Amino acid sequence: MRSTCVGVELRGANEALRKLKEEGLLRKGLIPRRVGGRLLIPVEDPARAAELVGGEVCEDDFEVSERGKTYKDLLKGALPDEVHASLPRSYDVVGDIAIIRLGEEHLPFGKAVAEAIMRVVKNVRVVYASLGVEGEWRVPRLVHLGGERRSETVHREYGVRIFVDVARAYFNPGLGEEHRRVAGLVRDGEVVADLFAGVGPFALHIARLRRALVFAVDINPWAISCLLRSLTMNRLVGRVAAVSGDARDFLSVVGDGVLDRVIMNLPHHATEFVPGVLPKLRCGGWAHVYVVATSPEEAVSAVSRRGLEPVGVRDVIDYAPRKWVFVVDSRKVC
Repeated sequence: MRSTCVGVELRGANEALRKLKEEGLLRKGLIPRRVGGRLLIPVEDPARAAELVGGEVCEDDFEVSERGKTYKDLLKGALPDEVHASLPRSYDVVGDIAIIRLGEEHLPFGKAVAEAIMRVVKNVRVVYASLGVEGEWRVPRLVHLGGERRSETVHREYGVRIFVDVARAYFNPGLGEEHRRVAGLVRDGEVVADLFAGVGPFALHIARLRRALVFAVDINPWAISCLLRSLTMNRLVGRVAAVSGDARDFLSVVGDGVLDRVIMNLPHHATEFVPGVLPKLRCGGWAHVYVVATSPEEAVSAVSRRGLEPVGVRDVIDYAPRKWVFVVDSRKVC
């Protein structure tokens, strides 16, 4: 970026920088650069700055510093104002892949968005736009914006390595704390069913912490394939049985009272599966039911009317304006 500046001798550069900073004359976001035996310092008021430090007024090109900036900061002035204003503030990072939720109107500016994200997050090598999730496999509709052309990566959560193909299987990196929390509730010897496992983060966290048996069930075979890759990458003390198929089919072959705990992370439809889960839980067994709701009371009501006894409820992640995904920790009472 072009800027006015002052040039000072290198031997007095540190003192000059200190004085300019104290007086508020440094131009923020631009990096001073060395030219021969001088340091060129970007400043706001060159005449006053030159007088203060005894330097020469100049004008030159400087590298923009990304420190403390967001990707939107870097795009300010580079995109039409209405496009810039409508860009989302945040994006997900899965391993070294960034996924940002965009509308069709943003796609013509996708390359600039990708470059800005990769400048802010140095480890990101690939950027995709997500235009929503499709089908019962919950596969994201992705558009490549920039970086390498691949969709596979390894995501890390609390020491657990999770293989993810973002184009073929759903994974939400914002649930890392929840994966760890539920795993911490499991006790050695438990039999756990994760009915909508996706790429298996709950199962991997549990098996890394506890000597438990976890059935990780998902209807998307690509998600199960990712889980199988992850099982070879992690040191696990527990066991994971990866099951490719429908949760209802799995429950139909499980004996009554066999399961100590069931995880049901399918927020829009999880409560529909509760009647099939109840007989498979032992008395006092746990179910973690994820629900989209506008309040904790609404989430608890959705679970309790299905026959489980809610013990605790907490919001896990934002879903939409005035809507959240809640988890209702519940027990089977006999």
